[in-house]
Amino acid sequence: MPTLLLAACAAGAADPPGFTQLVVGDDHVCGLYADGMAACWGANDEGQTDVPEGVRFRWLAAGAQFSCGLRLDGTVVCWGRDAAGWHVYACDSGPCVMVSAAREHVCALAEDGAASCWEYLGPGGLLPPEGHRYAAVDVGHDYACGLTLDRDLECWGQNAYRQGERRRGPFTALSLGHRHLCVVRADGGGLCQGLSDHDRQPSDAAFTQIVAGEWYSCGLHETGTVECWGGDGDAPAGPFAALSAGPQQVCGLRPAGEAVCWRMMRHPLPGRLTPAFEGRTFDQPVELLPWPGGGLAVVERRGVVTVHAPEGPPHLALDLSGRTITRAHLGLLGATLDPEFNARPYLYVWYSWHGGDRTLINGRLSRFPVVDGRVDAESELVLLEVPGQQRTHSGGGLRFGPDGMLYLGIGDYELDEELAQDLGSLRGAILRIDVRGASAERPYRVPDDNPLVAMPDARPEIWAWGLRNPYRMEFGSEGRLWVADVGTWLQEEVSLVTPGANLGWPVFEGTHCLRDERTCAELAGATVPAVTYRKDDLGCAIIGGVHAPSIDAFLFGDYCSGRIWALEEDGETGWSMREIARADQQITAFGRDADGEVYVLTQDGPILRLETPP
Repeated sequence: MPTLLLAACAAGAADPPGFTQLVVGDDHVCGLYADGMAACWGANDEGQTDVPEGVRFRWLAAGAQFSCGLRLDGTVVCWGRDAAGWHVYACDSGPCVMVSAAREHVCALAEDGAASCWEYLGPGGLLPPEGHRYAAVDVGHDYACGLTLDRDLECWGQNAYRQGERRRGPFTALSLGHRHLCVVRADGGGLCQGLSDHDRQPSDAAFTQIVAGEWYSCGLHETGTVECWGGDGDAPAGPFAALSAGPQQVCGLRPAGEAVCWRMMRHPLPGRLTPAFEGRTFDQPVELLPWPGGGLAVVERRGVVTVHAPEGPPHLALDLSGRTITRAHLGLLGATLDPEFNARPYLYVWYSWHGGDRTLINGRLSRFPVVDGRVDAESELVLLEVPGQQRTHSGGGLRFGPDGMLYLGIGDYELDEELAQDLGSLRGAILRIDVRGASAERPYRVPDDNPLVAMPDARPEIWAWGLRNPYRMEFGSEGRLWVADVGTWLQEEVSLVTPGANLGWPVFEGTHCLRDERTCAELAGATVPAVTYRKDDLGCAIIGGVHAPSIDAFLFGDYCSGRIWALEEDGETGWSMREIARADQQITAFGRDADGEVYVLTQDGPILRLETPP
């Protein structure tokens, strides 16, 4: 049964009028009475429920920790969020006629249909298209959308989850959530797009309204009943006249003006995520690995390695921040310890280096000795440099195989995608080299059994090729190499890579042909990924991955959606992906401690311990 939260009545009113509008923020709700007065209730840690006294409104909106009202004179007044007093906004082309808010953003619509947007407590905003006109407008997490005068859907702002793709109408209503939006067609049918906890569309029943929360959606049928999907929570019995949704709460307005609210919780998944390191946050961590002598080392993209022992404060083991280029997606991207650490106490890293010339950025593979738990940064042995690194696609997968060889995944650098098919280039490839006995005179040896050793004009270091950005890879329990290759427009992929494999990029992206039919037919022997997923369905960038001993499966996730999957062998299709957990933060990497326990690293957030399900 849902938890019912009844709206508070105006203080001192014996029989107050009912509400005509409800809006839901992150932790508070506001209602508009028929006489234009407003009341807000719920959390008030930022003053978001402190409604200005004596002010009458025509429309209300609620953001993360602030509230707004459209006054009778057509200006918008907002309050809360550490504000000293009111903040007043005016539409650019005349009086405002409606207002919407979410997170830190406010948008309003003027009488002539022009949209104006602001960032609460600051200038700027979501900057709607100049000269466009709308019949309605709504605000999401970092984006806004409007229904044009022709009732088409048009959006602006961030669109990382494909939620803001333009749609041809006509639509009668829209609602924007955190990562997805929903609209109602003129015939009453519903449509949702973007990312949420549900993949299905609304039922075939006719709707008058559909509202989008953080992971869920709820629709109001013409009969006044409510249907919710994508979360755990049952709507109370109707009838309702209108709905409003926040991240985790829905409020329904009864025909008589009574407000009834209930919680919508995320669907439970079998995996459990809990903060590690007492919830401490990290600056874009990219690796976590057991450290000699005990504890865990956390590698951050800015070029820093810190060691966290079971007892005592963390200590700095390595600082390459002065040598590391970190703009865009560059930085310290890979690190691994020598598998025979007692005999060869070395740390190997792959990082972006300016090479003494700020106009040229190189990818550098280096070895550092580890002495008494700390890395000797002054004793760097450069093993390999690959020049011409660009903003992205730098790779960074760095692992020792069960054969004792060092494997390095290098991206195509976004400089020339075709180099991923050029065997004379190291870009877009996985290298296999022998670094045992490395010296300045001979930094590595090419193993005699590498697949291209005997091929003229080919780089003998190449073990596999045709990759876009092998940012992470991992050897499984049977010595198989799993590579998560980041896609570009359509698909993300995980592949089981073998010696001499061609993964197909840029002729193929996953299973999708990007060239003409003849070119793709000529590369028909390219390795087919074990699994793929569409970017517009489940995320934006794949993040591999570790082998989880407890379930004997390769785990991987998605940077944008926070989804985490286990790759499982399937007798019919070969491999399948099963979602086991979901992080609220953006995932940057996975790690594992000496006992095989799995950790999930997040962007500028905590490192999470993952309890894997059976």
